[in-house]
Amino acid sequence: MAISRTAFMLLWWLSFAAQAEHTDPLRFGPLIVQSQAPLQTTGLTPILQDPFQLKVGQTDLFASATIGSVWANTPEYQFDYYHNQFMAGFVHALDEENRVGVWLQYRYAANNRLDGLTEKFHSIFGIDQNGRTEVDEDRFYIYIPDTMDEPIEDFVGDPIVSAINLYGEQILYQSMHHAVSAGVTLFFNRVSHGVFANTSFEQSAQINYGYQREKHRLTAMISLIRRPDKQQHFIDIKPWGVNAGVSYQYQWFEHHELIAEYLISQGKGDNAGLGELNALVHEFALGYRYLFDNSAIELVALENMFNHDNSTDIVFNATFRHRFL
Repeated sequence: MAISRTAFMLLWWLSFAAQAEHTDPLRFGPLIVQSQAPLQTTGLTPILQDPFQLKVGQTDLFASATIGSVWANTPEYQFDYYHNQFMAGFVHALDEENRVGVWLQYRYAANNRLDGLTEKFHSIFGIDQNGRTEVDEDRFYIYIPDTMDEPIEDFVGDPIVSAINLYGEQILYQSMHHAVSAGVTLFFNRVSHGVFANTSFEQSAQINYGYQREKHRLTAMISLIRRPDKQQHFIDIKPWGVNAGVSYQYQWFEHHELIAEYLISQGKGDNAGLGELNALVHEFALGYRYLFDNSAIELVALENMFNHDNSTDIVFNATFRHRFL
């Protein structure tokens, strides 16, 4: 009898441990990654939010660093420069239904020397260089003939975005496997000097969907953005915009996760002569996450897709995340 009871308890514990191994590490949600297209990066860019991510009283703290290389070479415009970003903030669950978040972001132009790596990658895989090898590496150059008398060059060190984001979210529905929430973001940006000097106040509303089962988690988002009626990146922009995204997370091993995300953004340009800048932006991110007890490190590579002349060439991102229980 004692042996049977011991065996039963052992089986129960193993079942519980296996279930915990499958579900507990999947607690940090989608990657901390945003659209990196040239026009998208000058204003509010929504982040995927997982309705399952936090329990009452918990707080997610994050800090990320991003480097990107922009190359867009068309008759309507030429962009050739690097941009880097630091972003840090938190999201806190006030109760079972409401969450609040704050994050600061600072994006600037600086030489991260990605041109050589990008050219080698294109050469190895037989991808067209699209004129990269015909100009000097590590340039900082923007020229839009319709709106500029001459190119803007050598703007190394100039800030692109210096902003605060305030986020509020309410859970609308939640079951064991599905959840839906609605979120609102207020974005205030002030760049006081340099070629990207600008002050803007933007708002967005988004619907978030989450699905989870054992080692798998899916998150999706669609958002509507309201922008001021003023130029960004020397270009007239649409006063309204739509962004969407989907994230799939797979728990590879106990401390390892693989994440793939697809981001799509409505073209931001509001001038018929801007060609691809008016078209949809498609971006694919592939990430790896290593989990500690209450922390995680994420490494991400983001690449443009389909319309290669309206988004950043290649982006690398590293993020540290911590959960306060």
